[in-house]
Amino acid sequence: MESQGAFAGKRAHACSDGVRAWYGGYSNYGVQGGQGRFAEMKLGCVIMASGEGKRFGSNKMLADIYGEPLIARTIDSVPQGFDVVVSTRWPEVARICEDKHCPCVLHDGELRSESVRAGLSWGVERNWKGYLFLPGDQPLVSSDSFEAMVRAFDECGRKHPVRLACNGEPSSPVLFPAELFDALMRLEGKDGGGSILKERTDVVLVEARAYELWDVDTAKGQRRIAEHIAACSYFDRVANCINQ
Repeated sequence: MESQGAFAGKRAHACSDGVRAWYGGYSNYGVQGGQGRFAEMKLGCVIMASGEGKRFGSNKMLADIYGEPLIARTIDSVPQGFDVVVSTRWPEVARICEDKHCPCVLHDGELRSESVRAGLSWGVERNWKGYLFLPGDQPLVSSDSFEAMVRAFDECGRKHPVRLACNGEPSSPVLFPAELFDALMRLEGKDGGGSILKERTDVVLVEARAYELWDVDTAKGQRRIAEHIAACSYFDRVANCINQ
């Protein structure tokens, strides 16, 4: 058996036939720079930022995460290869998007299904071939994981939903194929995209590190993510000093 270290920086996915594979380099997909095969795939990313933050106690999208609003951190986490739009009903979030030159759909719907439709409607004329839904309170997804999702989506024929997972437990974000557009647009009430995956047996799971799936539901979650970013920033500074 190979050691855990042998799989450092790699991801696993399972196609509908149950085959599992480990992947290392993804440079041919060019997710970060929007080049290569990724540029041809026309994948949209809808950042969901319409929740009320009841458990948090205020609009969590505006929560400070190591000097930046949470929604700004999440926007910055998405690789350039995605066509990004933020779906929100909060003018304060829309102003942050404007400052970051990120497209934003400002709607007045209170339900999750309405936020889904608002984001998808923005992408209709942009001819998206896949739709990634990323919660606005999940800013730690790595570029490696985004790229692993894209590769799994492509290698499984661009016909199967792909979602991040940890130890086999499904989570977010989720990348939907174009053939599920109508089903997503028909969602009602509090249902989100996950509701149409419950009965499907062809969902592709891409393993991620546990911290990538952390979200901000409470003040404790906010502190945990802020402390993680602070620690990473510290070690980056140390590494830069060593390399100079």
